[in-house]
Amino acid sequence: MADGVVSFLIQNLSQLLVDEAKLLSGVEGKVKSLISELKFIDIFLKSSEGKRNNNIVKEVVNQIRDVAYEAEDVVDNYVANVSLHRSRSILGKMFHCVGQAMMLHDVDAEIENIKRSISEIYSNRDKYGIGEGEFQCGGEATPAATEALRKRRRDVEEEDVVGLVHESDTVIKKLLKSDSRLQIASIIGMGGLGKTTLARKIYNSKKVKEKYPFCAWGYVSNEYRAKELLLSLIRCLSTWKSNEESEEELKEHLRECLNGKKYLIVLDDIWKTEVWDDVKGAFPDDNNGSRILITSRIGEVAAYMGTMPPYFLPFLTEEQSWELFSNKVFRGEEDCPPDLKDLGMSIVESCSGLPLAIVVLAGHVSKKEKSLREWSRIKEHVNWLLVHDNNTMVVMDILKLSYDSLPQKLKSCFLYFAIYPEDYEIPARNLIQLWVAEGFIQIPETGTSDTLALEDIAEYYLEELVDRSLVQVASKRSGGGVKTCRIHDLLRDLCVSESKASKFIEIHRELDINKSNSRKMSFHHSTQFSSSPNKNNHFHTHSLFLFGEELTWDDESKGCKQFRKSFKLARVLHLNKVLLDLPPSGLKLMIHLRYLKIKTDSRSAENILDSISNLRNLETLHLSCDWVVSIPIKIWKLKRLRHFNLRIKEISQMSRVTNNERMSNLQTLCEVPLYSETISMLNNNGSFPNLKKLGLCFYPNFQQSSAGAANLSSLSMNHLSKLCTLKIRGDLFNPFSANGFKSTFFPSNIEKITLVDFKELDFKALGKLRNLRIMKLRRGSTGDGIHCVAGEFPALQMLQMKEVKVERWIQDEGAMPSLSRLIIKGGAVEDLPLQLQSLASIK
Repeated sequence: MADGVVSFLIQNLSQLLVDEAKLLSGVEGKVKSLISELKFIDIFLKSSEGKRNNNIVKEVVNQIRDVAYEAEDVVDNYVANVSLHRSRSILGKMFHCVGQAMMLHDVDAEIENIKRSISEIYSNRDKYGIGEGEFQCGGEATPAATEALRKRRRDVEEEDVVGLVHESDTVIKKLLKSDSRLQIASIIGMGGLGKTTLARKIYNSKKVKEKYPFCAWGYVSNEYRAKELLLSLIRCLSTWKSNEESEEELKEHLRECLNGKKYLIVLDDIWKTEVWDDVKGAFPDDNNGSRILITSRIGEVAAYMGTMPPYFLPFLTEEQSWELFSNKVFRGEEDCPPDLKDLGMSIVESCSGLPLAIVVLAGHVSKKEKSLREWSRIKEHVNWLLVHDNNTMVVMDILKLSYDSLPQKLKSCFLYFAIYPEDYEIPARNLIQLWVAEGFIQIPETGTSDTLALEDIAEYYLEELVDRSLVQVASKRSGGGVKTCRIHDLLRDLCVSESKASKFIEIHRELDINKSNSRKMSFHHSTQFSSSPNKNNHFHTHSLFLFGEELTWDDESKGCKQFRKSFKLARVLHLNKVLLDLPPSGLKLMIHLRYLKIKTDSRSAENILDSISNLRNLETLHLSCDWVVSIPIKIWKLKRLRHFNLRIKEISQMSRVTNNERMSNLQTLCEVPLYSETISMLNNNGSFPNLKKLGLCFYPNFQQSSAGAANLSSLSMNHLSKLCTLKIRGDLFNPFSANGFKSTFFPSNIEKITLVDFKELDFKALGKLRNLRIMKLRRGSTGDGIHCVAGEFPALQMLQMKEVKVERWIQDEGAMPSLSRLIIKGGAVEDLPLQLQSLASIK
């Protein structure tokens, strides 16, 4: 990851020169000089091909990473101290002027030391004979290492892995489908899932052999060499032994072997679409029903090559996992003793349905004493066995191939999954916001539309990790896309081990900053700080994540003190279950913060909001409070704010953006109360030019006032041209009867609407929205009923109604012509129209 660290640092420092020019005054020249030095190292790293992997190379790479981290800390610390100095009173500035001058001298010296360290790295490279192409460890494996891993994998493959009968029947049925054209089928899944085993079972099937007289198997792998692949296929079909022909001659010979014959070719473990471009000319299509079967971890390969829908191989069920494990441990000669079964099943559970892990673990268990004592010991160390034990590390080695093959831009994104606890269902939007805040997502210099947001690029990255079988989709959004995701436990173990080795992320069970040596810290279970004595400030940790028990940090708590002392340079604070009670100074000094998720109470809400208003780099704010809160006008000074999510019991006052100010970066604004100030703010044509998602909540006491009703009638959002998603909680629509509803209330481009807790809803106004694709209604009534006429809801694809009372529903021909999903839960819907009853997907 060293090259990724250096690339990010160059981007960060360059951006600092633009954004913080005033704060960097005095060291600007030094920072520019440092960037130049780092650029040379970056070019050097990227030019390496990683052909050697020894301890000297590893040490040099570690030195590069540490120097890059040190440089980042020095500059960030300087910016934070200058910012603090500028916030002081005149008297305070005079009092600290000597210290300020000394700090400038110290930073100058520190940057010079860093540059000397870079020079020493270059000297060591020459001293130990490390040339370009050898510098970066962890690159491509040697052919010998690849072959050794391939052999180890074959050694643990099972001829008759349980649970593959249905799978093989399904794929064989695809292959035997009556179509004379050459067809390409595919098996897709993560490493170790049994793709090769399933393909081998199909290849050796009597039914397949009878149908395809000529069969050939080619192993591709990530170390693909076209000539070796072609030779392996030819040798399956003939007695060919020569090894002197060119690639083109071999392709022609393979084509001659297959001409006029009905064949099945298996191309196992394809990683790149270029493989098909290289060899497709060798496979003739004689319209005789020939087939090609491929296996891959990457869905893009199947989409590029396949002419049939891919078969996504599932994980084993709990029953299948136990059957595979017990067959391997007891070799079918005896049953598992009853007193060991529960313990054995808990051992198997650690493998999360991954056949390779089950087979490897079972092989280890089969050699041990079959006793409660021994199996209990194995259960306590399952993860260690699969990750670190030399005899069982084949699992990690095979999974690591997927990580090693990732482009550099995706490696940090993948390792980031280490921050989450095991089996954690991760909200995709939250993950994307974190990636953006960490700086993992960069707009390419060329070839990208100016309208493409960082979040859009991050979503592509997530989809690519899903496509590569590294991330699992847990749930999808109603409009498509990933809603929540998760990662297999063993892949998470890989993330944790790789992150720790590169000082990227560390996982701890108790909060002790003095034990950490990583850029990012994630604490699971206990969120209490321990009292490990250490006088040094640990400013190198830039991200803090807390998952675990709920607790309160007040100003005098050990947690709060160490939090304020040690996270001055933090960019990300994800304090999931910590109730913060801070003094007015609060978070003011954390000027590097990009992402903040916190929970507070009535005592400190105002203090925290006031200090948040000084965090000029803040991009994402998630704020929860179970009390009445006032939102200060200074919050709208945060010009880089992209996502503002409120989870507050009630907002007593919401100061508005002034007429001449614009929140150009703001995309998400959720749980905003509808008061006079916010209505005026929403009506302002220039306040939120790029707002995409808006959540409004409506308090009854505002509606009941005459001023409130008057203001509501003036509300218009038609000028919010980027707004796609709107959620309204409360009976906002009551003042807008069928006679008084303004056509400009909704933006014409709105695609998704969610309405919650409404008394009466007029469908006519909603039916005029030409781009509305998704509508969700929860807890309410449609008044006299629903009457949809032809032409209304022309684009609506999904309608969801939960606890909604509908007394009468009339659906004219031509209304909702695009509707494909109707979900009705609870409530009362009488006499559902026949036109809707015919929908196959009604739930």
